[in-house]
Amino acid sequence: MDRLSFLRNLLGSTALLTLPPRELIAEQPGLLDWTEECEMLHAWEGYVKGFRFHAGPKVLARIKEEDELDLLREYDNEHDPDAVAVYWQGHKLGYLPMQENITLANLIDHGMKLSAYVIYTQPEEEPWVQCFIGVQLIVPSNPSFQRYLDDYMERPDAGYKQHRHYGGEG
Repeated sequence: MDRLSFLRNLLGSTALLTLPPRELIAEQPGLLDWTEECEMLHAWEGYVKGFRFHAGPKVLARIKEEDELDLLREYDNEHDPDAVAVYWQGHKLGYLPMQENITLANLIDHGMKLSAYVIYTQPEEEPWVQCFIGVQLIVPSNPSFQRYLDDYMERPDAGYKQHRHYGGEG
């Protein structure tokens, strides 16, 4: 039995393996102390899907840039076995896009920690492009990992240098 199967059997099939909503963390001091010294690696960015069918339109005026979001895995979602719901302050905004959520769902399923945040909102646009978010992978920092990152950043063929934000064509 692999680690994920063991955890699901132990905790139940609907157990959430992401960071719990912030309201619950506040009641458990020290739970996320390890994240104070960690690396935040860009994992994904895009629009929240299904925004108009959930609480998105009702709370859009209150959502600000850089607001923190919660990602909750929905194992029993009948439309998407890799569903990852997006929440803002306890309000369900929608989902990560179905065709783009597989990697992030797998990271969550294997106990990796993700951090999500609002990049921008566009209230004047159509509902499907009103909320643009980013997701980062939280990786504990240690000297060995830092050396790995430093070496990668110095490589001339580093993938990030191919990304359009850094002058590449990607």
